[in-house]
Amino acid sequence: MRAARQESISISSSPGGVFDAALGVVQNNKNARILAVHTEGRKLVVREKAKMSNPKLQHIWVEGEGEQAQLNVAVGSDPRSTKALMDGKANEKSLARLVEAVQAALDGSAPAPSTPLANHYLQKKAEIPWVDASQDPEIELDGNFLAMYNF
Repeated sequence: MRAARQESISISSSPGGVFDAALGVVQNNKNARILAVHTEGRKLVVREKAKMSNPKLQHIWVEGEGEQAQLNVAVGSDPRSTKALMDGKANEKSLARLVEAVQAALDGSAPAPSTPLANHYLQKKAEIPWVDASQDPEIELDGNFLAMYNF
C-alpha cells in the first residue's frame, strides 16, 4: 500500500458486534468491494474506489474478548494506480470516515445492517474458502495483493 495510514481504537462492545458493524458499513458502501472476509477471525480486506480519487485498500481487523474490543484499520492507496500528491490526505480522510461510520453503526445513530458472509477471499473472479484466519489470504486480482502490498 502506498501512503498508508493506520488507527487502532478501543471500544466498549463485544468484538463480534464491532466486526458486524464494520462489515455492515462496508456492505452498505456502494464504492467498496470485499476482497476477503473471515468472520470468526474478524478480518476484512476491502478495495474502495471513490469517483475522484485513487482506489484505496482497507484492512480491517477486530481483536479483544468479552465486552472490550479493539478496532484496527489500515488504509492505503492501491499501488497499481498512479501516484498523487494528495494520496496521504485522502487516505487519512477515508480512515476517519470509516472509523466514524463504524462508531455510528455501533451507537445506532447510523445503522448499517450486515449480511452474513462465508469466509472467503478472491482469486481472479472465484471465491476461495479462507480456512485459517492466522494465515493471510492469497488475494489475486492482478497478482497476490497481501504479498505485494504488505498487509
